[in-house]
Amino acid sequence: MDKAPARNTPNPLPALGVFALMLLLWQLVVKYWEINPQTLPAPTQIISSALADMSALGWASLYTSVEVLSGLAIACLGGISLGALIASRRWANRVGMPLIVASQTIPIIAIAPLIIRWAGFGIQGKIALVAIYASLPIIIATTHGVRTLGQSGAQVAFSLGAKPSWVLLHVKLPAALPSIIAGIKISATYAFGTAATAEYVGAQYGLGTYLNVAKNSFRTDLVFAATFTLAGLTLILFSFIWLLERILIPWNEEDRT
Repeated sequence: MDKAPARNTPNPLPALGVFALMLLLWQLVVKYWEINPQTLPAPTQIISSALADMSALGWASLYTSVEVLSGLAIACLGGISLGALIASRRWANRVGMPLIVASQTIPIIAIAPLIIRWAGFGIQGKIALVAIYASLPIIIATTHGVRTLGQSGAQVAFSLGAKPSWVLLHVKLPAALPSIIAGIKISATYAFGTAATAEYVGAQYGLGTYLNVAKNSFRTDLVFAATFTLAGLTLILFSFIWLLERILIPWNEEDRT
């Protein structure tokens, strides 16, 4: 009797084991060679400093998280809408796609000062930057998904007299969900980095500002603490999107083990 299909659930234990081994090696190297903490602090010192400064680090993490979640939500809404339009209208593909791709070639370090000058040092400019730089993968993924997935269902709907707008909303977009969520995953991997870079250029709060202050104070331990916090928040966001994918489209993973 054949076994039931099993999901390919990622096992984080091997990666965690390797990471723990790297931290142990790092700790031993710093201790054995007596490296200056301002050059390379030991992991235990980084953890100790982070815990001692948890109030400031926690507030900075919360502020940056609000920027990222708000910007990513705007990117999802705008990216899916633009991707569906580009996939459905030839003129939108010819005009919109080159402009969207060109906008992504501008380095964030160049556009961030302009956005900050226009929007001020508040949260609005950072949200805008996250939305701008997170939108391209979602637009491309949506465009690809709408064009290539659900075509058989769309043909049946058209043969029954359905309108193009109905087919797009009820057939093509649902079929394109795996592709769309894949694009959102890509955007999520660098959303926190985008927000922190924008804050580093100019902001009142956030992990980017925290990094800048730690660097200027020669607190290498806190620089590492903020860096690891950014990485951890990115992993949490990615895991949340992965869990959402499992809930929304459980049929997407059908591999057998």
